[in-house]
Amino acid sequence: MRRIVEMDVSMFRQLILSDTYQFEDINDELQIFDRQDCKFFYDESNNIRKLWLDEHDFNAPIDRDFILGGVMHFGRECKADVNELKNKLRLQKSVKEMKFKHISKSKDFLGCLSEPKVIMFLQWLYESDLYIHYANVNNLYWAIIDIVESIDECAYLLFTFQMKNELYKIARANYSEFYQLLVMCKYPNVTGDDIKNLYRGVIDLIDRVPDELSFELEVLRQGMKAARRQNELTFLQGNESKTVLDSYFPMYLRPIGVFASSQHIFDNEYLIEGQFKKYDLFNNGKKINSFEFVNSKDNNLIQVSDCVVGLLGKYYTYINGIDMDEAHQMFETIDSEQKRTLELYANLIFKSENLTKVLFNSTESIEEHDIGSYILNNAKSKN
Repeated sequence: MRRIVEMDVSMFRQLILSDTYQFEDINDELQIFDRQDCKFFYDESNNIRKLWLDEHDFNAPIDRDFILGGVMHFGRECKADVNELKNKLRLQKSVKEMKFKHISKSKDFLGCLSEPKVIMFLQWLYESDLYIHYANVNNLYWAIIDIVESIDECAYLLFTFQMKNELYKIARANYSEFYQLLVMCKYPNVTGDDIKNLYRGVIDLIDRVPDELSFELEVLRQGMKAARRQNELTFLQGNESKTVLDSYFPMYLRPIGVFASSQHIFDNEYLIEGQFKKYDLFNNGKKINSFEFVNSKDNNLIQVSDCVVGLLGKYYTYINGIDMDEAHQMFETIDSEQKRTLELYANLIFKSENLTKVLFNSTESIEEHDIGSYILNNAKSKN
């Protein structure tokens, strides 16, 4: 008989409350969710389930962030009429379940901004009593940050985020060569001489930067030099061969722990459901039964969530493919309709952020975060 393991998920809220780098005192914000009924609905986009190293590349595109999220509302019932939305969108009678593909045919985010049904959907959502929430995971960033996390030298801990960001930029700029370095060193199981080879390889890529090294890049270089002398790597040994991400399960656990008094309704995902069955979840000693998996065909708000995460997936793929200069240029090249839609998209994000930033959870580089922040802050209404 399989043994059920007890897990206290209150640690997710405790980590947020102690994370002074990101948040100030947010107890009052979280208590808003504790004092009243609240329901979260979830779908996912770009769910590759597992990321591993093939001979020439990862098994999935690394520029497409995994997105888990959707909509939430206060109270026992949502006031927004999803059936009215479906009628406005004039979906074909054969459509039994509303999905993002029914409101957008565009292959990229900027194209979505010109789609009439996307505009209609965003306007309806902004005017509704629904808020959006999501977690996103930049797969390449997730795959390589243990290279920094495994450095023993305490002197570099203050610069961990900056070092991860610089490593990510080096990996993106030299992707093919960086990937072959991972394969050569048997990543993510790096032992013996491969420890020196891995960090030496990163240093070689840094040394080829044509300009004078920034302070952050020099800190990364010195950290790599220190790590070459290590005999062990804390997070890069004893892992499943060639596998850098074996599940997005923690992303499903986090909101249950952070918003433990709320109801959480997920779209069916059999692998994740199987992992949940291994645990009894508790919050400060009290058992949690406030989550379930359902068929999206039977739940209108999961269908709305599909549209939300579909658009978010396009957005983060776009962010991953540009630099800050291109973000500046974007505002000069998109037309007035796209600008209005982007403003609506940004206002929708800030509608939720003004409630609490904890509705968003991003595993991404500083670079990606800064580009996204620039776009949203420059797109939102100035009123």
